[in-house]
Amino acid sequence: MPEDLVYGKSATDRWTFLATAIVAVALALAFAKVSLKPLWQESAQSFIAPWAPIALVMLTRFIALACGIWAIISMFRVGPGNMQVLLHEQRTMKLLHPVNFEKFVTFSSWTLLCNILYFGSVSVASVMTLNGNQVPLWLERFEVSMFAIACSSAFLTATIVRHILLPDLMKSDRDPNFLFTYHEQIMHNFAAIFLAVELVLVGPTLHPEFGLYCMGMGLFYVGFAYFFAYQGGGYYVYSFIDPRLKNAPFVMLALAAAIVVVYLMMTVASIVVEMNPLFGALLLAGWVSQIVQFSPTKA
Repeated sequence: MPEDLVYGKSATDRWTFLATAIVAVALALAFAKVSLKPLWQESAQSFIAPWAPIALVMLTRFIALACGIWAIISMFRVGPGNMQVLLHEQRTMKLLHPVNFEKFVTFSSWTLLCNILYFGSVSVASVMTLNGNQVPLWLERFEVSMFAIACSSAFLTATIVRHILLPDLMKSDRDPNFLFTYHEQIMHNFAAIFLAVELVLVGPTLHPEFGLYCMGMGLFYVGFAYFFAYQGGGYYVYSFIDPRLKNAPFVMLALAAAIVVVYLMMTVASIVVEMNPLFGALLLAGWVSQIVQFSPTKA
């Protein structure tokens, strides 16, 4: 809300941009130093050789892919959406009604796209393997990186929506039901659920180093959000991302850290699944139950 927005000094946005640039440089140096090729090759093999029956795994993958694609179609079919944004110049909140591609400026929509890209790429790789064909190295790298990115973004999105956005919305006089349409449910709830099921059925080999991909995705979205506000649409989808806010540099660093921490937690979960699939399934079920919400009231 506008009364909650505390802006810093005139140079605050430059400090935020500097913090973003420092993280980006550190990320580039990490990518240059870490040898990722043997890691994602090992990981890619685990995605096409699950411990669960391959027929069951393929079925769940196709369901997740189909649900994601239909969610995209639904975003175009349902008409104008509802988006409470922060206007860059006026520094005030405004309710917009985006249509078509205008809806793809949210992090949630990017989460949906990452989900589709992962389940699409891993399905292609699995079919190629079942047919006795060699999976290209670029496809192996793509599916592994997309799994890491999809997991971190889906679980972070679900957490923020349930524990931050929904409570704020419930305190306002706005109708929260728009957040529970089909495509919103896929973005905020089922993206995380599908990936948790994938983690349990496959038991993939994950490495902490893949957190670099997650941070890269987070930085890319932040850069996009800044550019969109300054040079494009003129607004921020999330008010807390405005680089001129007093604590903006620290918020940006916290977001970059959060997406990596979520992935590292997924890595721990994958280790538990490898050790004991049943216990791993219970652990993930408990985690997911705390971040998804299917109606305005939790009951």
